[in-house]
Amino acid sequence: MLSRGYGRRQYPECARGRVYVYYKTRELNVTTMIKTVSFDLVGTLVDSFYEDYVWKEAVPELYARKKGVSFEEAKNYVLRQYDRMGKNDIRWFLPEYWFKHFNLDENPKEFFRSHTDKVKFYTEVPSVLRKLSQEYDLIIASGTTRNIIEIMIGEFRHYFKHVFSPVSDCQEVKKTAQFYGTICKVLQVAPCDLVHVGDEWHPDFISPRSIDIKSIYLDRTGEKTGRFVIKDLEELEDLLRFSNL
Repeated sequence: MLSRGYGRRQYPECARGRVYVYYKTRELNVTTMIKTVSFDLVGTLVDSFYEDYVWKEAVPELYARKKGVSFEEAKNYVLRQYDRMGKNDIRWFLPEYWFKHFNLDENPKEFFRSHTDKVKFYTEVPSVLRKLSQEYDLIIASGTTRNIIEIMIGEFRHYFKHVFSPVSDCQEVKKTAQFYGTICKVLQVAPCDLVHVGDEWHPDFISPRSIDIKSIYLDRTGEKTGRFVIKDLEELEDLLRFSNL
């Protein structure tokens, strides 16, 4: 049975219009105006190269120098430690924890900042952000910690009104319906006035849609198709402009 939804209880304006069922979630044909567009970060605005490089190459290199062991030995040890912790533990996301755990002397924030040349935005992102920022308030809702988000978005920071992280804001490891509800409260917008786009099915599509946020699934592989599926952010522009979300 479908949940009535966090957004619908607190925001009766989201309950107007016809109800559609889509991928076992509710879709509302409402007449409210979209005010805010929310983006996931890794896989949506930037690729994963920066995070992969820093966590899987640069940190092991630091550890190798600290302990006087080979890079391969250090990398194997560091990656095993990550796996042993697992993503369900909030410490997994925290550079400060790992630098202390590995007894590294460097400042984590400055260390991550020193590798921003590895951040790669998808080619359409600068143009899309420039255009959409003229019509909507833009925000980021990413599972990465806020400090790292701020470092990664760098020169594009001015496009975003707010940056949200479940780890930093809610001490949670996943983007849950409650996390998206918190975003709506902070922004003082109804869920149905917010669009979120991201590349992970449950955190970026199912969770926000469960509280009537108009989520859009980004599949850069082009394998999925559907009314609320796009293969790049240029398609988002058309969807916002011409489609009844």
